[in-house]
Amino acid sequence: MLQATNLRKEYGSLVAVDDVDLEIETGEFATIVGPSGSGKSTLLHMLAGHLEPTGGRITLDGTDITDTKPQERPTSLVFQSWALFPHMTVRENIEFPIRTTGRSVDGQVEELLEQVQLDPEIQADKNVSELSGGQRQRVALARSLAYDPDILLLDEPLASLDYVLQKQLQRELADLNVELDMTFVYVTHSLEAALVMSDKLFVIDEGDLIQTGPPEEIYREPNNKFIAEFMGDANVFGADAVESEPGTATVTSDEFDGTATVSTHVEGDLAYLVVRHDDCVVEPELHRPLGAEVHVDNILVRGNTVLVECSSVSTDDDYVAEVDYDRFETTDIDVGDTAFLQWEAEKSILVPE
Repeated sequence: MLQATNLRKEYGSLVAVDDVDLEIETGEFATIVGPSGSGKSTLLHMLAGHLEPTGGRITLDGTDITDTKPQERPTSLVFQSWALFPHMTVRENIEFPIRTTGRSVDGQVEELLEQVQLDPEIQADKNVSELSGGQRQRVALARSLAYDPDILLLDEPLASLDYVLQKQLQRELADLNVELDMTFVYVTHSLEAALVMSDKLFVIDEGDLIQTGPPEEIYREPNNKFIAEFMGDANVFGADAVESEPGTATVTSDEFDGTATVSTHVEGDLAYLVVRHDDCVVEPELHRPLGAEVHVDNILVRGNTVLVECSSVSTDDDYVAEVDYDRFETTDIDVGDTAFLQWEAEKSILVPE
């Protein structure tokens, strides 16, 4: 188990990581996710040993490694920038960490290239400059694995790749984690990457770790408004009156029609009702328990779905519904029409600020 306790990093008066506690089980694919500047890469680089914590401890299977040098930790770091040796071939790049650790290179380059979905017969003796961006990132991954680490740390390694290649490599990384039974700690600001790959998420904002858990749990049961919005496209309504009972709350608001009785998972001042874009529909009349009268401002076709951008008739708020294309076509709704954004009560999430 990799564990951080009260881990802190200060740069003068700036607190980049604020007394974070985390536990990552052996073999787990853990993702540290948050907006740009939230402190997630700083946290990862302290786990790697490249940054010295201002306070707190890091332990691995009960052994304190806080002051252990990076090269003496059983970790390997994959950077966004690839960090390959440009004057070396693919083979030489991968052989380098094997040789520096005093191990035999016999057959390892071929095995590592196959693990990252590169054909060694075609790619092994190419110069790095001959490779595409996706191929270079695969080689960088293979070179990190060549250190034979217990923990692979990945600092937004797919950020510079195109969207299609990112999706492909996300799936491959998740499969590789299972194949190697190795602990992966991944940093990203991409919600999609975090949801697709991870066993556990650590959501960080402004240096604070604000929620930990399985991706589906955090998506469906966010602890606050920030996480609800960050973890997926969401419409947010102010809750004017909330009557709480154990496990449920009944909500009314001037921003929507109807009364919502919703299961609750957090305590405190439940100030907002959140509903995901793809849990909403837009129709000429209000047929569901909850809805808001809106002006239809824009209709964007996205293949099999349509994004309907709306603005409230009674407030300054904007909303979006992601609906099935064929179903939306039957409504005959067009830009400029007045309609109802609506949803089922059980699709609602209640959160505090």
